[in-house]
Amino acid sequence: MTGSPTDKKAAASQTTGRLRPPGGERGRAWVDARAGIGTLLLLILVTAPMVAVSAGRNLSFDSGTHRVMVVELYTSEGCSSCPPADAYLNSFAARPDLWTDFVPLAFHVDYWDYLGWRDRFAAPANDARQRRYVALGRMSAVYTPAFVVNGRGWRPARRDAAPVPDQAAAPRLRVQLAGPRVEARLSHGAAGPRPLEFHLAVLGMGLHSHIRAGENRGRDATHDFVVLAHTQHAGGGHRWSTALPAVPAVAARRYALAAWVSRPGDPTPLQATGGYIPASLVEKKR
Repeated sequence: MTGSPTDKKAAASQTTGRLRPPGGERGRAWVDARAGIGTLLLLILVTAPMVAVSAGRNLSFDSGTHRVMVVELYTSEGCSSCPPADAYLNSFAARPDLWTDFVPLAFHVDYWDYLGWRDRFAAPANDARQRRYVALGRMSAVYTPAFVVNGRGWRPARRDAAPVPDQAAAPRLRVQLAGPRVEARLSHGAAGPRPLEFHLAVLGMGLHSHIRAGENRGRDATHDFVVLAHTQHAGGGHRWSTALPAVPAVAARRYALAAWVSRPGDPTPLQATGGYIPASLVEKKR
């Protein structure tokens, strides 16, 4: 049930992507050009299907009408083959299409804890999510490191190779935050009127561990996009109202929100959105 070191090694082998203006007429032309650029940037910000920040602590996230790709990594600090895959997922933080085309998620699993190092980011629910993919035939086995893209097992052809963005039309997912309260709505579109589940995750960025035992003994690990808390919510009418889940008291450099919808019984994300959120919105468990 827990996957084997042999499976892990085999998978790893395949995983190894203020300027001063001039005077006179030139000065006026320079100012006009700057104003034009400012207008263009404003139009881009208004039309981009990304994150809009409004007054106070209100935030909104919008997937747009193309399918955003959810890149899931199943990993463990107790797996010697996982650091390259962790670094690969971390690299998404520098991509210009982060959140607009890709939502990365690092699900830490606990089935390697017996090797001597307890992964503090692992949760049994993450193990169960991976096993569900196997049960549905979306993955061949339970192992780490393992990537799943939009619900199917995937391996990068190169360490710098990302999945090809999916430009297919998809229902639009909008998420609004008013403080810790979350309101979400999905346009029916191709999803039809069938019941769907809404998933909400708080992600930790810039998390550091000094691993003192197990296969990675002596290593310093840095993790981004770690799923620190994940909740799912049933609901009719493709509308959901909930709150940000509390997270463990870990020292994250910053936090992000990821939201997606799926069909009951199938973890495959149908649409997703996300973005960075201020630490003041994140409740820590006591």
